[in-house]
Amino acid sequence: MNSLLPPGPCNYLAFLQLTFRHYFRLRFDPIGFSKKLTQKFGDIVFFRIFHHRVVLVNHPKYIHQILVSDSANFPKMSRIRNHLRQATGDGLLVTEGKRWHQQRTATQRIFRSQRMSFFASIADQHIGEMLERWESHSTIEIESEMTLLTQRIMGDGFFGIQLESEPEVAEAVRVLSDSFHDESHSIFNLPDWLPTPKKRQKRRATTLLRLKLRNIIDHRIASKGRRDDYLDMLLYPATKSNSNCPHHEHASPDEIMSQLLTMYIAGFHTTSVAMAWLLALVAQSGEIQRKIFEQSNVEFSDSPVTDSDDRENYAEMVVKESLRLFPAAWELFAREASEATELGPYHIPRGSLLLILPIVMHHDERFYPNPEEFDPTRFCRKTESARPPDTWIPFGLGPHQCIGQSLALQQMTQILTSVILRFQLTLPPDSIQKTKVVPKVSLRPAKDFKIAIKPRIPQAADRTNTEALSSCQ
Repeated sequence: MNSLLPPGPCNYLAFLQLTFRHYFRLRFDPIGFSKKLTQKFGDIVFFRIFHHRVVLVNHPKYIHQILVSDSANFPKMSRIRNHLRQATGDGLLVTEGKRWHQQRTATQRIFRSQRMSFFASIADQHIGEMLERWESHSTIEIESEMTLLTQRIMGDGFFGIQLESEPEVAEAVRVLSDSFHDESHSIFNLPDWLPTPKKRQKRRATTLLRLKLRNIIDHRIASKGRRDDYLDMLLYPATKSNSNCPHHEHASPDEIMSQLLTMYIAGFHTTSVAMAWLLALVAQSGEIQRKIFEQSNVEFSDSPVTDSDDRENYAEMVVKESLRLFPAAWELFAREASEATELGPYHIPRGSLLLILPIVMHHDERFYPNPEEFDPTRFCRKTESARPPDTWIPFGLGPHQCIGQSLALQQMTQILTSVILRFQLTLPPDSIQKTKVVPKVSLRPAKDFKIAIKPRIPQAADRTNTEALSSCQ
């Protein structure tokens, strides 16, 4: 086997396992540090963090090998799974092997294509209520609004309950997400029982979320009601022996709680932040809003839709471009080489940690010229087909790819078009550039965006306007 290690920065004092320099750069500026490494050393970069061999990968060919074709040899790093287990228990993001496959197969039922219209109707109701409330406002804090909206959509669609504004629940999700990120990236962690402020916050957040979900479970069981949603699927799975028996042989009460926590934290938090970035980006461009409005106004009108109208979905292109700039999964869980292997021309020793940051590849000029520019036409079908495959992976890739990707794209597009049909959004052009990005589990703006909103004057659809997609033809 080839013994050539990938190139990388000098590992001073590596023989003493004292590589503080790389650790602190990766810990406090992971995106900037990773971009510099790939620009200087190429698509596969080797360096050390204390006793760990670390390999940073930034090319779709090699990422595909790690996450798809050879994924069995690159399981999630055990340390990361252990920290995640503290927050969610043995949910879908933690398990591996046969148990993971059982959970994944069961959970996929809720995301099947036949259910997309069910989720769309629920989302439409809550989006409409939000927009009615906006009529009495001139400015909104967009992340707060999206947090409330996604909380209500998720409560109704997954758990069958009407959630009102519960900022303490949203804060608990944020605390647990941040705690997991910080502890999984730290070289040393204090035990959870210590009475430090952060440990107290973590304990309170865990207790609050578990109590909230426990009440939801108990209410559903006590009501003896049935509803075709995620909670019902967990409580009453279809079995040959008895489809109405709660907690079948593969789902204990603890596992049901773990699955609900996983779905709540992963689905609710990441979607709300992604929507905040999307609407902030769109609010900076009146031209993009005009194009979305013109196409959406045609689609929502009573007039028949022609073939040319259905050629490209501009709003979906806008969503994809937003997720390129601010991907829902800006860094994927570190993988661990279970055995020595080769990646391209290089040797990867057993036990090496492999880092994949989609945001770095999404800003690579080889795949996206002028990568800092917000340009939805990158996702015209013609332009997309010209790019190498797997260069856009905001939800991951392979068997562990985000199970809710299709639903997230649908709901983001639905929210975007609904908002633009009712309101004009305004945000100063340099607002996003001046905003500090907080890289935790999701890329969060350090400060919420205050967006000015103005109700639109109703107007008839202009079916002759094709300018929105002229650059795609």
